[in-house]
Amino acid sequence: MISDVEIEVIVLSLKVALLSTLISLPFAILIGWLLARKDFWGKTLVDGILHLPLVLPPVITGYILLLVFGT
Repeated sequence: MISDVEIEVIVLSLKVALLSTLISLPFAILIGWLLARKDFWGKTLVDGILHLPLVLPPVITGYILLLVFGT
């Protein structure tokens, strides 16, 4: 059914997903806490930037990621 290569790909994908979640979780909790509890200059701008991936079409988000991380 599933070959060894496909299992390696699935395991690698799961490892990358877990690691990226563990790395970004403390920052996400901190930013969420700041936005919920504190008032500071630029709060609306930070909130707007964080909501951009929710309102932009996936093609535009992918294009921006290519521009940022591409060679």
